[in-house]
Amino acid sequence: MTGATWDAASTTSRSPSELSARKTVTPLFYRAAIGALAAVLAAGAAEAGQGAVTRGVVEWSASAALARGIDLLQSRGGQRYAMPTLSWGRVLTDLRGPAFLRGRFEWAVEVTPVFAEWSSGRARGVGVAPMYWRWNLAPHGPVHPFAEVGGGALWTTTPIPAGTTGSNLMIHGGVGVRILSGRGRGLVAGYRLHHISNGNRLRRNPGVNAHMMTVGYTWIARH
Repeated sequence: MTGATWDAASTTSRSPSELSARKTVTPLFYRAAIGALAAVLAAGAAEAGQGAVTRGVVEWSASAALARGIDLLQSRGGQRYAMPTLSWGRVLTDLRGPAFLRGRFEWAVEVTPVFAEWSSGRARGVGVAPMYWRWNLAPHGPVHPFAEVGGGALWTTTPIPAGTTGSNLMIHGGVGVRILSGRGRGLVAGYRLHHISNGNRLRRNPGVNAHMMTVGYTWIARH
């Protein structure tokens, strides 16, 4: 049975109420993320904590992410998955670069203790991204914007997508913002274009490309 046939059979076997409930998960998550970010922006503006992201600090973060697959290149879209993450990073440089891109470089390691996909094979898995690079732009009061790229590996109980393999590469590029208090603690939210692929290790490599929203808590620790 092909991957497309399997997906169609799986979808048909579900009740209308189950499908309706699952279709509401993504918009509810996005609304909650936007609401939380707006609330933290307001609170952060009132507190106006100053730049905590400086050379030599260590950052600990815990986030939740929800992704929706899209039609892009060979990816046929439609996938739904969630992946809570834990990360540790260290800021390695002082401010560098031209005015509009001036920032600090941070190297981090991100771990995905649980990967959960429910749109087709209901795969479960774990992942790790040892190459996780973040460019921390100059802050504006409590608002600390950043851009990031990352890469690592993902292992799942069933192939992602169907018909490929359960051991994949995953990479992402994204943007986000931290809202920090004067103690260097606060919320972090972002957007990623997330990619899962077998890296052309097989003759077939459709991959998964997805929009991903992340929301979490971060803590900047000084030594």
